[in-house]
Amino acid sequence: MKKILFSSAVAVLLLAACTSQSSTTQGSSANSSADSLAAVNAINKADSLWDDQSAHNSVQGWLDFYTDDAIVLAPGEKACKDKASREAVIKAYFALPAASMRFQATKTEVSKSGDLGYSTGAYQFSFNDPKGNKVSETGKFDETWKKQADGSWKCILDIWNADPAAK
Repeated sequence: MKKILFSSAVAVLLLAACTSQSSTTQGSSANSSADSLAAVNAINKADSLWDDQSAHNSVQGWLDFYTDDAIVLAPGEKACKDKASREAVIKAYFALPAASMRFQATKTEVSKSGDLGYSTGAYQFSFNDPKGNKVSETGKFDETWKKQADGSWKCILDIWNADPAAK
């Protein structure tokens, strides 16, 4: 009986030692998890500030969230691959009477390398047509973010499209 009890005690100690060593190894990935969480939070904060610029119909405020080489794929538009075409599309949106664009990220993830991430979510866009009637659109978006040299995050690819019209 003493042999079984002793063997059990040794097994428990070995198991505890292995578990302790395993926790130390996981500790280094916990740091990268903390880094990933910080990056996700930074992207979500940038996205929220970007939405705030939408609430104020700020064309320049909106454009400031793009990198110089960002690509914008807006509904019904050709791919915007340069600053002038991005500006023209965003100006056209905000120039509509009573224009309102709001968006909320529902999922954000960051690459293991910590320099790329994405946000996806929903948007609401409305404006008044030439007769003064409110036109509303809902849709979804996907933004690809890249960490900049200064530690900030900017959008390198912005895609959004409308949900199907209600029947």
